[in-house]
Amino acid sequence: MSSSEMASEICSFLKSLASESRLKILMVFMDGQERTVNQVSEAVGVGQSTCSEHLMILKRAGVVRSEKRGKEVIYSPDRAMITNKLDELSQFLKQCC
Repeated sequence: MSSSEMASEICSFLKSLASESRLKILMVFMDGQERTVNQVSEAVGVGQSTCSEHLMILKRAGVVRSEKRGKEVIYSPDRAMITNKLDELSQFLKQCC
């Protein structure tokens, strides 16, 4: 992966976490359990469409993953990807600073 690609991925990851609403959504998954959009929106206290938008941003950044089961979409944290992104960020900061 080139340095510009790495920088782009790190930027996307950090931007996905740079929202209080998205951090609250991520905290819902601290127990590692899967949840539907409805369950997440109820837990955070935001509308379903707003929650869906935030979940898509988190998904694009690799923070959560989704799986369609029947009519429901189930979301779960992608712990391996989060760990990988944090490692990349750490390496980046060690090299540049």
